[in-house]
Amino acid sequence: MAPMTAASQAASSSSSATLFDLLKQGVSRREIESHLDGLAIRERLEQVLAVAGKDVGRLYDAVEGAPTIALEDIAPKSEKGTVILEGRNSLPGPVSRFQKRFQWVGDVLTGYNHQWVSPLTGPGYFVVEAAPGTGAHPTELFFDYTVTPPAAPAGWPPYKSNDRGVSKLVYGGMIDTCRRVATGVLVGKAYKHGKAEGAYFTLTAAR
Repeated sequence: MAPMTAASQAASSSSSATLFDLLKQGVSRREIESHLDGLAIRERLEQVLAVAGKDVGRLYDAVEGAPTIALEDIAPKSEKGTVILEGRNSLPGPVSRFQKRFQWVGDVLTGYNHQWVSPLTGPGYFVVEAAPGTGAHPTELFFDYTVTPPAAPAGWPPYKSNDRGVSKLVYGGMIDTCRRVATGVLVGKAYKHGKAEGAYFTLTAAR
């Protein structure tokens, strides 16, 4: 067998790199997108979920200028049931894993947070707002926790205001801005009352 050349070694190293590796290398947004789009769904999910802590914020910064996400990229209107995206936030420990669940209520894409601490924090209902096209986040979707959804879809937890009790501490005044990473993957940043919280999260389709 012929020895590997420097070029073939580099290619082999690149092909085996994970999303975490690419972030450490400081690659471009397009390289991250191409890498994730080339993976099987399960492997893509595993690699995105492996990015944790401050590296979630690093991913958000790395994909600045990404194309606009359409509402139907998250949940097609033809999808009549609940769409589940697997989440990882930048918090430490077991509270870092969660799901955001989405469903159309009429013409409003509605969501809530599903996690083991939900009995304490509440479901954290929000509505998804299309990219505004102007301002500080022209191409980013907003998850707006300050807007009351028109209804809670059947089978979802009862609606609870984000302005009361523990829910207010967690979700009160919150708006997340979301950037596209790759097919079925986005990354978000949390703001409260217009101020960045230093908190980030990823969402990834599992199917």
